[in-house]
Amino acid sequence: MTDINSYVEYFRTLAREHKEINDFYMMDINEPLNALRSNIKYPALILTSLSGNFEASNLDNILDSVIGGFIILGHLDQVDDFSAEMQLVSKMKHIGTDVIARMLNDHLKCEQLAVKAIPGFNINSVSYEMLGPVFDNDLGVIFSFKIQGCLDLEYDPEKWD
Repeated sequence: MTDINSYVEYFRTLAREHKEINDFYMMDINEPLNALRSNIKYPALILTSLSGNFEASNLDNILDSVIGGFIILGHLDQVDDFSAEMQLVSKMKHIGTDVIARMLNDHLKCEQLAVKAIPGFNINSVSYEMLGPVFDNDLGVIFSFKIQGCLDLEYDPEKWD
């Protein structure tokens, strides 16, 4: 099962360690909006909300299947410069691909934080989409992916009246 605190800390660590990422935010829309008013540092990694479902084709192996993702967001000062927009989006895709490559590396090497944060990371599930312009002429790429972990749904009668 994905540990949410480890998940957030893992991506905060990736944002801090990547040489081209200058800021990290959660997808709580108020956080990046407040940052936009107070000088966000681009490119920024914005962690999107998690969604998921339980999968139990048989009751022996119940899985917690989670869809996670992040946005790599950049900024252009000049509005409606299509060529500059495409260059920026291309750069944001490259940075996001670096993050995915690091995730795959950490997953394959069973790095301690990755084991808790992105269990069962599936490179075949990665998808991406161009984003923007949003906010104040910000553009980027949103990446999503699937992670899976075993789920223990053991009933504990001690937790119930």
